[in-house]
Amino acid sequence: MSLPDLPSMKDMPSLSSIGSSAAEGAKGVYTAANNVKLFQKNLRDMITGIRAAKDKQKDYMNKCLQDIRAEVVSSDIRTKAVAIEKATYLHSLGYNMNWASFHVVELMSTDNVKYKRVGYLAATQSFGDDTDVVLLIPNLLKKDLASPNPAEAALAIACLGNIVTPELSQTLVADVYSLLNNHKPDLRRRACLCLYKCFLRYPEALRPSFARLTECLEDDDQGVVQAAVTVLSELAMHNPKTYLPLAPKFYKLLTTSSSNWMTIKLVKVFGVLTPLEPRLAKKLVGPLGEILETTSAKSLLYECIRTIVAGMTSQEKIVRQAVDKLKDMLNDTDPNIKFLALHALTFLLESHPRIVAEHKGNIYGCIEHEDSNIQYCALKIVRGLVTKKTLMDTTALLMGAMGKSEQRFRDELVWSVIHICMNDRYALVTDFVWYLTVLADLVRVPSSSHGSLVGDQLVDICLRVEVVRESAVAILKPLLLDPSLLERSESNATVPEALKAIAWIVGEYAQYVADHDAVIAALSHPNVANLPAPVQAVYVQSLLKVYASAVSMHAGSVRPAPEMPAPVLAAHEQLEGMYVDPEMPKSSPVPMTASLHRLGEKIRTNVAPFCKSLHLEVRERGCQLKTILDMTFAAEAETPGEGVALMEAFAVVLSEEIQPVSLKAQRKVEPAPELLLTAPLSKEWDGLLLSSDDEGSDDEAPDRKKKKKGKGKEDRSVTELFTQKKSKEQIAREEAEAREMLQRHREKMGQYYLGGEVPEAKEKKKKKKKGDAEALPEPEPEPELPLYMQQSMAGGKMARPTIKGEDDSSDDEYAPKSKGGGSGKFKSKIDAAELHAGLGTYDPLKPLGRGEEMPSVEAYPTFDPYANEPGGPPTNAFAVGAYRGKDKKKKKDSKKKDSKKDSKKKDSKGEKKEANNADKKEKKAPKADEGKVKKEKKEKTAKTEKKESKSKDKKESKSKSDKAAKKLSKVSIGEA
Repeated sequence: MSLPDLPSMKDMPSLSSIGSSAAEGAKGVYTAANNVKLFQKNLRDMITGIRAAKDKQKDYMNKCLQDIRAEVVSSDIRTKAVAIEKATYLHSLGYNMNWASFHVVELMSTDNVKYKRVGYLAATQSFGDDTDVVLLIPNLLKKDLASPNPAEAALAIACLGNIVTPELSQTLVADVYSLLNNHKPDLRRRACLCLYKCFLRYPEALRPSFARLTECLEDDDQGVVQAAVTVLSELAMHNPKTYLPLAPKFYKLLTTSSSNWMTIKLVKVFGVLTPLEPRLAKKLVGPLGEILETTSAKSLLYECIRTIVAGMTSQEKIVRQAVDKLKDMLNDTDPNIKFLALHALTFLLESHPRIVAEHKGNIYGCIEHEDSNIQYCALKIVRGLVTKKTLMDTTALLMGAMGKSEQRFRDELVWSVIHICMNDRYALVTDFVWYLTVLADLVRVPSSSHGSLVGDQLVDICLRVEVVRESAVAILKPLLLDPSLLERSESNATVPEALKAIAWIVGEYAQYVADHDAVIAALSHPNVANLPAPVQAVYVQSLLKVYASAVSMHAGSVRPAPEMPAPVLAAHEQLEGMYVDPEMPKSSPVPMTASLHRLGEKIRTNVAPFCKSLHLEVRERGCQLKTILDMTFAAEAETPGEGVALMEAFAVVLSEEIQPVSLKAQRKVEPAPELLLTAPLSKEWDGLLLSSDDEGSDDEAPDRKKKKKGKGKEDRSVTELFTQKKSKEQIAREEAEAREMLQRHREKMGQYYLGGEVPEAKEKKKKKKKGDAEALPEPEPEPELPLYMQQSMAGGKMARPTIKGEDDSSDDEYAPKSKGGGSGKFKSKIDAAELHAGLGTYDPLKPLGRGEEMPSVEAYPTFDPYANEPGGPPTNAFAVGAYRGKDKKKKKDSKKKDSKKDSKKKDSKGEKKEANNADKKEKKAPKADEGKVKKEKKEKTAKTEKKESKSKDKKESKSKSDKAAKKLSKVSIGEA
């Protein structure tokens, strides 16, 4: 054998050039010979550098990115692969690598599986729907999917499943579908899983491929069966009714499966199918009961329990068996298992509450658990287990847990206590005095966000339940007297909303107030200015009610108070339905005492800041209260007893009871037949709306009026009035007139403008802040409690009091509203749910129509081209270097085969021509010798074989020499 031609010494680099190139490589530059970067940092070196540069990691990563940008443009495939590998790692840390997407495609198209794997990994990590270069890879993926190399096909399937788009799915779904018939089980498994992603982006492919997908359930390889079960279970989760006919196949696999993973998938499928088919639940009692008793895998155990509690609640025997397993899970120290047990119990609250109540001890203990997820889940179960007998104990438990819990869970506890009591029109509450004490305690919960809800409940109970009004005033008065609740702090963020309701209740039912001095001092305290304006307005209004009640009680102690007379209608006013107020009956005058006079003067002094408030409502009510007190004291000074009578009349008017009104009461009122709500107010708008120039005003000059008398008034239409263009002079004149009118109105009604009085109000507020706050007087001893409250506190059994408006209100008026916090169900943002919406319209079990067949793809070889050859080393198609250096041989072998085919074709054509000529000669000379013809044929075939052997030897020698030269030229210092 002759040695291959080696390159000359001139072509090989010298040692000096190698040293200089090494020096340049250390600086991070490229050699001019082969464009290979010397001493290039690989991925491991970069990770080591990132960990070493703790203080300057960002600067180091930016430098790495600069190096990567310089390396990725190299023509050397190894340098490019290392750069893409490092860029992929940085992409996982948050550094975008979309700029290198085209280079990733270049790396994907290489023939070396080692570098192709790096390119596919980078594409999987960085490509998305908005990547432009995705349009360049369909043919590349199609080629790799059809490759006889299973490693390349596996890489293409894995990449396609992660970056699939509607266009890619439509183009390549047939190629993936054809892999279901591949002789390699691993490719069949990968193709089955990839089809699921293709179905999500291209739902039209589901029906033609569904039959072959179900056939995979009977595949010989268990991996393929598991993949098919996984795909079908995911499809059935979002559209279970369509996949109900597959229940027999799933049941057979459930009874014969030995894989926990596949059993879990099958159990989850039956969990969504059993609610649709009740007979299926009875059929599954045996297999699921056996799994509960025999399995040691907690994941499989939980899935069986969840399937039972979700769709098999009619089978009480297996439900009890599942709850017994949940008891063991509740006692587990692992918080994840404890949470799963609580989550499973929530499904049984409606169907089997008694079975769940057997474990309430463990459930109550979970409320104080350190894990917030366990706390919320336990609280949900507690809300569903409350009854009339357990209401007080459960509320006490929840109130006790508020002091140890965090702010978010504390708000959830407050919300739960209120909604447990108010649900179904207070169906569980039998003692409303107890409920009022609970609400009063909830007002003092620090940093609560439900002050408004507590206040609404207080007002609602006092309006609807008459017998608790006196008790309500006694329970809520300490909250009104507490000055710490008036301070501005984070802990009192929503307390003003509750104080607004408390002040209204104390003022509305002031006849039950015994200590008027303390209540009036609390309502007129200087710190009330810290409260919001609506709350201040209620405080000022309650001052009038409490003082009028105090005066009325004093007059009533001397003589009976005047009663509210019945309304009297005159004869002519009865027809019109108009109410006539009769005169109040006169009684003997009662002079005002010194204590009432002193109390009134105190109110008049303390209400002065409210009369100068910036808020109109507070200012108006303060001025009204001050005016009423001035009138009362003036009348009392003129005639003793007149002021008391005047205030007593106010008390009679304010004592009218406010009835509860349903939220939907207006719907029940039928409008009068003569009331035409849809009729226009006037049919002649054009005649009513006249131009402002034609209308005379009182301020116009007399000579202008005389001029207008002679002119006739012309009516203008509405469109002319609003579409008429005005000149600049007319606009300026109208603006000047508007300014003059505003100035005259300001001079005439100056007391209603706030501009000049704001500084004075601010100075007075500052002066008051500097001074000491007025101390509250000591409260007098509490009066004797009413009979209803005494019986309630003694623990005696009483009939549930009547609630006003209970029969008139609608059913959904007091339905629990979903809260924005933890009470509402968590809506997770799952992209799969939106993607599955497109699959709902495709029924895979219906027969295929025209044009729905999957397009045909070239058949795959039935043999394994990489099977172990006899006498040769075993091959591994997925090894990193399995195909390194062999790709070029394949190309050359293919070229040789093509040249052989061409030579054979030429020879066969020449032989055919010679055979035809010989046949002609034989026909012409039938008596010729046949032996001579055969000899000539043999000689010609021998000559052709010699020519072919010579050409083969020349080509092989040339290929060997070329290989040796290329290897020597590509030698790097690292590899040497």
